[in-house]
Amino acid sequence: MAVTVARASAALVAGMVSVAVLAGCSTDAPDTDESTESTPPAPRVDLAPFEPVPVPTVASGATPIVDNAFLAGRLLTIADLPAGWTGYDLPPLDPSAPGATAEDRSSTDPADCAAVLAPIATAIPGGISAASVSYGGPNFASLDQDAASYDGDGAVTAFGRIQDALARCGTFSGTDADGVRVDYRVGASDLLSGPDAVAPGDAAVAARIQVTSDGVELTTDAVITLVGATVTQIVATGLDPVDADLVRGLATTAADRLRT
Repeated sequence: MAVTVARASAALVAGMVSVAVLAGCSTDAPDTDESTESTPPAPRVDLAPFEPVPVPTVASGATPIVDNAFLAGRLLTIADLPAGWTGYDLPPLDPSAPGATAEDRSSTDPADCAAVLAPIATAIPGGISAASVSYGGPNFASLDQDAASYDGDGAVTAFGRIQDALARCGTFSGTDADGVRVDYRVGASDLLSGPDAVAPGDAAVAARIQVTSDGVELTTDAVITLVGATVTQIVATGLDPVDADLVRGLATTAADRLRT
């Protein structure tokens, strides 16, 4: 079965930076002659190196979800989010619309770091089903979930390879669709740490990614979870970190729903 996932990789977060920059430009701040090509400022908080977790063996009896629609029905819904959030249901791009044929100048350097935050089915091909949802919240916040289900040891392999990408790409850069520089830093997260923390699913790992561009900084917290033959990730992004309890709770809800 062919799989289709709408959410892009770190380019999506880069696009959010662009939106925040445009919103900032609508204020009464004085114009300057400074070039938008200047290097963004360093993130306001230093990040410890990303810490991978052990990759478990294939769960006995793990059954993949073979239908995209069924998998989509197991993802988070707007009812799981607080008031003030809304769902994104973007229609297919109309090729005749103004700007639809504009050159996409997005890029990632090194190229293989494009796997960071990419939909799992895109970063780790070979899945037999995939689905994704996206929600928007206050103050440019966003919450994305995607999931992919694999046969055999595919889910365990995907979980390990996603961690490899996060560990390998501690710092990298790129451009958004308009060619504006974007800088990324990947590091450890304390979302799933602490004496009372309970990791969702069969195994889970969290990472924090700081994104800067043109004077704007976004913070992304990602939780990647292995649930049987399926891997899912929750990606929460905002000008300030999205509430940690909310992200943890959503990660647990997402994992519980994928139990088949």
